[in-house]
Amino acid sequence: MTDPHDLTHDPQQQPGGTASEGGAVPASPVAAAPATSATSATSAESAPSAEPDTQSVAVEEGAPRVRRYRPPRFLGLDMAWAPRNSSGGAVMELTEDGDVKLTSAGSMRAHEDILGWVARNRGRSGCVLAVNAPMIVENTGGRRPCDVLLEKHFAAVDSYQVNTVNASQPRMMGRALMRMGFDPHPGAEGDRLIETYNQPTQVLLFDAERPIRLKIGPVGSRKEAVDRFRELLYEKLGDANPRLVDSPALDALIDADLPSSNGSRVGELEERLEAVLCAYTAAYLYVRGPEACAMLGDLNEGYLLIPMSRQAEAE
Repeated sequence: MTDPHDLTHDPQQQPGGTASEGGAVPASPVAAAPATSATSATSAESAPSAEPDTQSVAVEEGAPRVRRYRPPRFLGLDMAWAPRNSSGGAVMELTEDGDVKLTSAGSMRAHEDILGWVARNRGRSGCVLAVNAPMIVENTGGRRPCDVLLEKHFAAVDSYQVNTVNASQPRMMGRALMRMGFDPHPGAEGDRLIETYNQPTQVLLFDAERPIRLKIGPVGSRKEAVDRFRELLYEKLGDANPRLVDSPALDALIDADLPSSNGSRVGELEERLEAVLCAYTAAYLYVRGPEACAMLGDLNEGYLLIPMSRQAEAE
């Protein structure tokens, strides 16, 4: 197994390729797609500037114009693979100090509810939407190349098969989001849609040997997992770049009463906490850029984008 903590950027890798065991592959027809390799899975693209967005404010004639800060939005979606199950959503914003804060988190179920939530929260200053589910699915059977790479680099993470049959719901949602104007290229200008996977993100951002498994087992063990997950989320991301700062929405999740919660309530906490980690991944991409992320796969057959480290190397 490749040590996931040793995924490093390969300066010789050219944009447009995809990782494979067989060596070089033809360049992707998608312009300037981030690079991957069999032993190094990071993008080689620069991110759009993380300069705060601003808006002019009308003032009295002759007075100097002032600029009002308008932060971008970072959306996280822990999407259910089946429409009968609920999905979690989280919204973050960049503060004037360059930190990120959680502004809201909730649950939704129907396809239309999810698209409506995205439309309401994307903001006028653009956003990055990170989804914990397959977005680009073109294979009819077996696994996508990025899923094979995931198992290679993260053997401790559950492997799974993503195809047009078992991932029809997220695949349909991915296409709907692209029709709404979201670009799946991690380095695109404007609204971006990225597929991420929280299990390896936990390994790299929480300094964990193995990810915490949510949504499995009896309610008692799930409560223990939720408690540990939110403890690491608060501790590790509060000491990261970008830094996750306190907010009422975050406090509501961190301080939610677990002992008195039933299975349904625990399920809501699980999906919302997963969505928070997705939203943080979106903020991480915006602030640190694609070059600070591992990109497994490509834009043609699907990819996973994963934050590499809590702090930049020079820090």
